[in-house]
Amino acid sequence: MLLWLFLFLSCLSGAEAQTVLPREVLRISVDVGRFRGSGDSLFVEVYYSIPEAALTYEPDTAGLKAGVDITLTVARADSLLLGNRWLVPHTVNDTAKITRGMNLIGMTNMMLAEGEYTLKMVARDRYNSERVDSLSLKLPIRTIGTQHLTLSDLELASTIRSGIKGSQFYKNTLEVIPNVNALYSGDQKCYLYVEVYNILATGDRSDYTVRTAAYDATRKEIISREKPKKRLAESSVIIDDINVAHLRSGTYTLIVSLLDSSKKALTSVGKKFFIYNPSLGVDSSLLSLSTGISISVFNTMDEPELDREFKWTRHESTESEKKQYEGLTGVDAKRKFMYEFWRRRPDSPREEYLKRIAYSNNNFQVMGREGYKTDRGRVYIVYGPPDDIERHPNDSNARPYEIWTYNNIQGGVIFVFVLRQIGGEYELVHSTHRNELHDENWQQYVVTN
Repeated sequence: MLLWLFLFLSCLSGAEAQTVLPREVLRISVDVGRFRGSGDSLFVEVYYSIPEAALTYEPDTAGLKAGVDITLTVARADSLLLGNRWLVPHTVNDTAKITRGMNLIGMTNMMLAEGEYTLKMVARDRYNSERVDSLSLKLPIRTIGTQHLTLSDLELASTIRSGIKGSQFYKNTLEVIPNVNALYSGDQKCYLYVEVYNILATGDRSDYTVRTAAYDATRKEIISREKPKKRLAESSVIIDDINVAHLRSGTYTLIVSLLDSSKKALTSVGKKFFIYNPSLGVDSSLLSLSTGISISVFNTMDEPELDREFKWTRHESTESEKKQYEGLTGVDAKRKFMYEFWRRRPDSPREEYLKRIAYSNNNFQVMGREGYKTDRGRVYIVYGPPDDIERHPNDSNARPYEIWTYNNIQGGVIFVFVLRQIGGEYELVHSTHRNELHDENWQQYVVTN
């Protein structure tokens, strides 16, 4: 009996030693697809992705087990309409075989009536509750009419194949595996899925054309093809795939358009996708954008759009530029100013800056305060994504706080943010960056009485 107990405890001890710690920062990616539902409501699919290497693995009889605790909320104005929570389990034989780009992918769905919604998803490491990430995004829902040819959202996928009922990704006889990050390597194909509605609504029975085109960062068309379609039913599904092996690393835009018999565009839908293809290098259009920008970018922007973009440059513009812009009148003057503004900043590409603005607004908004105005938003916009985030949301006798680490700035710096007031925002209380707030006694803001 004592021998058996000794062997049992030895096995437990050996199992605990096999716990595998995360190799990446825990980050959740979220995308949505809006499709026609019933009545005036839309059927909304929510896709999410978490890096497998960002999870904590514990020993299990089947190998090593991990998991993500997911919480999803949907709110309209100040009212919570939906709240759901579930566990995504994951088991592997050997974590050494987990490489960058391997993700846990899942999907949930709901029906939503027309309106403006805010969707928030929180992901928490099952075996380390302090490792948590969240993302929120605006979700406008517009009723799909019945009079005109209409497209659903464009869903980008890593694979589309004949489906088996029961799969969470099954729809219209297909299994559509979403590519939540829209990131493809050179050995993948970019798959797309989109639904067409009201094909017979106008009484026109002539063939129409589906045009698929991809554009680089300068809006230059690099891929295009057209396929004729017959009007056989009231609705239809478009699936296609694009070979991206010849594309250099960079940002691209995919647009699906429906054309009438005279090749006039009836409707279209688009989405950005990203290529990582190190064997071919970086797309030259990105290099040209980093050293200059075309004024055509601003020619289609109206005055409110220009004002909004300049408002976003608060962390980049000088006091002199702010006064100069305030004195401008007329859309043409503002277009020229914005063109010159970014042309003078070859080391701060506009596209990357606006991408950081979007991320900050989606992730750091607090009580109606836009994310780019918060301390975390400013640091993210100015310095980019941190190399590591140490989160402490629920420490005993302590306020929630975060420590962001940047390994490649000034030999390595940190930023400490503390949630000093319930319902407030995370405030910067200390940094080792020589141009930022410095307070060696920052722990005083964390400890509660």
